[in-house]
Amino acid sequence: MDLITQTVLGAGVGELVLGKKAGNKAIVWGAVGGLLPDLDVLITPFYSEVDGLFVHRGFTHSLIFSFIIAPLLGWLIHQIHQKKMHVTWFEWTKLIFWASFTHPVLDYFTTYGTGAFLPFSDYRVELGTIGIVDVFYTLPFILVLLVIPFIKRTALLRRRLIVGTIILTSLYLSGTVGNKIYVNGVFEEAFARQNISYDRYKTSPLPLTNFLWMGIAETDSGYYMGLHSNFDNDIPSDFIFIPRNEAKLNTIAHHADVKKLLRFTKGFYHVNEDEKGLYLADLRFGKMGTDDNAGFIFKFYLTDKEGELHIRQSQESREINEGEFAAFIGRIKGISP
Repeated sequence: MDLITQTVLGAGVGELVLGKKAGNKAIVWGAVGGLLPDLDVLITPFYSEVDGLFVHRGFTHSLIFSFIIAPLLGWLIHQIHQKKMHVTWFEWTKLIFWASFTHPVLDYFTTYGTGAFLPFSDYRVELGTIGIVDVFYTLPFILVLLVIPFIKRTALLRRRLIVGTIILTSLYLSGTVGNKIYVNGVFEEAFARQNISYDRYKTSPLPLTNFLWMGIAETDSGYYMGLHSNFDNDIPSDFIFIPRNEAKLNTIAHHADVKKLLRFTKGFYHVNEDEKGLYLADLRFGKMGTDDNAGFIFKFYLTDKEGELHIRQSQESREINEGEFAAFIGRIKGISP
């Protein structure tokens, strides 16, 4: 998920694990532990545009990373604080382990795809039950962490606040799994009503909440895409068709980077051309806005220069204007454009 969420989650875990003994320092080091896996963004610039997609949420997000980094950072923190605090190396190690371990576990529930089993397998885990940004998950942590530092570290209230917040957000995360199962059923019925025959389909929550979902049904030539809010009065009936256009890749399909890019999209992609050239869009992330003509969020331009292929991610602004944002919020509420 986003950096703010992972920071406050790590801080909350730090408080839960060691707050009673280390006080606010547990919150600070928990936040550091929560950010650790995303330090992979510092090395992605040293890789190609395509390889960087796999470096991010790669080994630092694997199940074994925390087992490696926690004892090392735990030892360093112990050296910093051992003269002033009676907290053992093992206790600091435990804090960093849980703060850094919960980060990738949360990411497994998103859509991007995370290398949980590296270095033994390059399979990317993508449960797709929660958006990259979800205010209903993040806000409780922010609110409680604004209060807790001003409460005595041994106070029962402090403990109850963080335990209650973690229980609340964990229940919400569990609820996103149940909601996805429900939404899958909604889209299955909608595809059937519209006589859409598909090979496979996927559903993904759109940003900010867990209440607005995108459904994509794959056919032999493309995809039917539609939206559904939990507050809609009926199942989706308005789908747009997006052709795959894989033939446009014929001259470069053999290229290793093209194959990697297709693997990253897990087969949900659209190829087309605009004024800037040939591009490939990853449909899993949807569009910027609810309008049918809105641009794709993840789009890569592919340029063949004298036999050498150049792939670059679109740098077009991903900002959404006030009117589009209002329409997006309205769509979450079940208001059709």
